[in-house]
Amino acid sequence: MRALQAASAAVVLALSAFVGTAAQAAWPDHPIEMVCATSPGSGAANWCELFAELTGKNLGQPVKVLFKGGGGGNEAAAYVAGRPADGYTWLQRNTSYAGYMNLPTFRPNPDDFVNVINVEKFLYVVAVRTDSKYKTFQDLIADMKARPGKIGVATNKPGSAHHIHMIKLFNAFGVDWNFVPYKGAGGAMKDVLGGHVPAGIGPPGIWLPHVKAGKARFLIWLDDKHSSRPELANIPTPADFGKKYDFIHQVQGMFVMKGTPKPVMERIAAAFKAATETPRYKDYLTKNPHVVPVFSGDADKNTADFTATRTEIKAFLKKAGLI
Repeated sequence: MRALQAASAAVVLALSAFVGTAAQAAWPDHPIEMVCATSPGSGAANWCELFAELTGKNLGQPVKVLFKGGGGGNEAAAYVAGRPADGYTWLQRNTSYAGYMNLPTFRPNPDDFVNVINVEKFLYVVAVRTDSKYKTFQDLIADMKARPGKIGVATNKPGSAHHIHMIKLFNAFGVDWNFVPYKGAGGAMKDVLGGHVPAGIGPPGIWLPHVKAGKARFLIWLDDKHSSRPELANIPTPADFGKKYDFIHQVQGMFVMKGTPKPVMERIAAAFKAATETPRYKDYLTKNPHVVPVFSGDADKNTADFTATRTEIKAFLKKAGLI
């Protein structure tokens, strides 16, 4: 009897393994969801929509973008954490999550997310309306010194890469500022252009059309060296004012849930790699001068690096008094 039970158990295990292997081989056999922790119209939203289209074509299944920008990254992450670890639900990976995951409001277990791929990093600028009284970045700093904590700057959610950029920048210049949070860079830019907030941070790609139309002006480029692109090369950097510090840049990629089969993760990585080799992506790079390709499909290394960044940002947030 025991021998029969053991044999039956072995058959069940073998059958389960066969079914699992078959399911992985057939993946994907229905649409995929890409969950993005931003709002429509932001630079990250444009990125999500582009890669949903390109990877969907490669995988032979639609990839639907869901924008869930609320709750400091919580809404998007909690949604993905509640789905099966089968590769059919992706979470937009960005460096902001290394901040969000350290906040006391973050609910899912950060260790349950695998950083399956990195694709590119975004570089940012601080910009104002053309009719702003801040003709230069020095003008903005001078007003912040004259009116500590009174000058609003539109940025992304608390703990985001945008927020950390601003803290580091204004700490370097020794000024107090008023943090005005948004769900994404698109909303921040809209309110700066509308005259509701004096200045804002965002990727220059979404600002450039307004700069070219004479409606906006760049004040500072947030990197340790000047952009190599002619349309951005003349924007000053912190180093031009004698300020040097470590930058934590926004890397875009994708998370999946821990437990997702390795062959599925490899298929996802291959689809993203193929997307970066298309004419559409090369055109995207041409039109978005803030984008620097940094592709990596090594999930183990990507996850280890992200965890290290999460630890680094935790120390930074503690020092800044945010946690």
